[in-house]
Amino acid sequence: MTIIGKILNNMDKLSNKQKKIAGYLIRNSEVIGFMSLKELSKEINVSEVTILNFCKSIGIDSFAELKKLFQELTKEKLVVPTKMKSSLSEIESLDDAYNNTINLLKFNQKRTIEDNDINVLKEISHILSKSRRVYICGQGMSRVIAECLKSRLKLINIDSRIIELGDGILSSIELLQADKKDSFILISFPEYAPKVVNLAKYLEYNNYSLICITDSEKSPLAKYSKYALKCYSDSLGVPNFISSAIWIIEVLIVMICFMLKEDLISHLDNLEKLSSSLMEHDI
Repeated sequence: MTIIGKILNNMDKLSNKQKKIAGYLIRNSEVIGFMSLKELSKEINVSEVTILNFCKSIGIDSFAELKKLFQELTKEKLVVPTKMKSSLSEIESLDDAYNNTINLLKFNQKRTIEDNDINVLKEISHILSKSRRVYICGQGMSRVIAECLKSRLKLINIDSRIIELGDGILSSIELLQADKKDSFILISFPEYAPKVVNLAKYLEYNNYSLICITDSEKSPLAKYSKYALKCYSDSLGVPNFISSAIWIIEVLIVMICFMLKEDLISHLDNLEKLSSSLMEHDI
């Protein structure tokens, strides 16, 4: 039985406060595995003791066990073969595959446009345009988004680097080189990468400039970031579509280009002169 099943099976014997906790856990199941007891207590506005008593009421020994069960639930929901099988069973023809995908991509982009305020994009553009260096981190498919962002920033003469969390020593060296003039962009979508979330905690605790690209304000990344760009990744057949994240990156890059217009034009002129010079030597 899943943790949701345990909660529902015990709902009748829960107190009103405990039912409030149950409702919150069910509605926000994807993020519970990343919350501390203190954070959950503050979010629901009940005491930590009430949450611990709730755990006992549904037959769970500790809050740590509750978190573990919610992490397992999230993984089960996002197992790739299961998700792909479910999506593919709804497609009856190639026309369906095309039309359903196009409609979903449009829907994702529409929600992404609506949920990202232009003033937030302006502030992020300003921060990145003034940064000494931009560190970017994403794992899995989010790494593809990170590489795209890195190449775009380098193209407009902003020093950008990928943080390799798989190599503990290498990532530690990168972090030690960072200072408060730098910015960090962390990227993660369900299933949220625990190492990326832990990095967000570290950066927030040490007061670094942190921006996240994720799917929701309730994402475990968003709560540690001053600025969150929300990109919807609902998909068919594959785990997550990345088109909305790429789209918002392109918007951001154009806004930064405008902010750096004079410096960027000078930089492009120098590139053109260098390129011409190299071609002449080849001849």
